[in-house]
Amino acid sequence: MPQQGTHHFVLTIQRPTANGFAVATYHGDVTPGPSTTRMDLFNYLQAEHARHYPDTANGVVLHFSLEPNQL
Repeated sequence: MPQQGTHHFVLTIQRPTANGFAVATYHGDVTPGPSTTRMDLFNYLQAEHARHYPDTANGVVLHFSLEPNQL
C-alpha cells in the first residue's frame, strides 16, 4: 500500500451558476508541516479545490473535515 499523509480531509463547496448550482467534493490525504494551523490547511485546501474544480472557486463551503488518518 502506498504511503499516505498523516491527515485525511474532505471539502465540499457549492457555487451558483447560470443553470443552478455547481457542487464538488475534494478529498485526500496530506501531511501538514509542524507549525501549520488548521486555518492554514483549510485555506490551502480551498485553493487546491478551486484549482481542481474551477466552477466552484469562491463558493460556499458546505462541508470541511480534517481528521488524523488512522483508525
